[in-house]
Amino acid sequence: MTVKEKTEKPEEEVKAENNQKEENSNESSNSMNLAIIGGIVGAGIGLLSSPGTSQRVMKSLSESEVMRVASKELKRTAQEILTEQAVNSIRQTASGYMNKSGGSLLPNLKKNDDKEEKSDSDKDEQSSQYDEIKEDNKNLNERLDKIEDVLNQLVDSKK
Repeated sequence: MTVKEKTEKPEEEVKAENNQKEENSNESSNSMNLAIIGGIVGAGIGLLSSPGTSQRVMKSLSESEVMRVASKELKRTAQEILTEQAVNSIRQTASGYMNKSGGSLLPNLKKNDDKEEKSDSDKDEQSSQYDEIKEDNKNLNERLDKIEDVLNQLVDSKK
């Protein structure tokens, strides 16, 4: 064995020992963290389970400026999420409508180059397609009105 190989093995062994020590310390610190968290949760449950203490805690929390700020932030975040969901819902509905109608705003109407009279079945089919589009349009308008009402309520509540 060369001198270099002799020196490398101890370095590797030292690295392995250091890694083991770090893992052991990480495991013990994780265990300690879990024990502390458990103690805090247990103390919180104990405080809130007694009627007198829980009323005082709830009163102090409701008067706390931190809780007011946190509730305003939560409210704002919820409004943003609801607005984003409403926009996504409208997009999905519109894209579904577009896919359903073949990518155009009008039903697939074929031009009659020969100017032949349309048969009764063609007229019935177009009429049913028109009625279906009319119903879809009505449903979309109702949904848009509901979404608009919800958004207006959110804006009014924010003021």
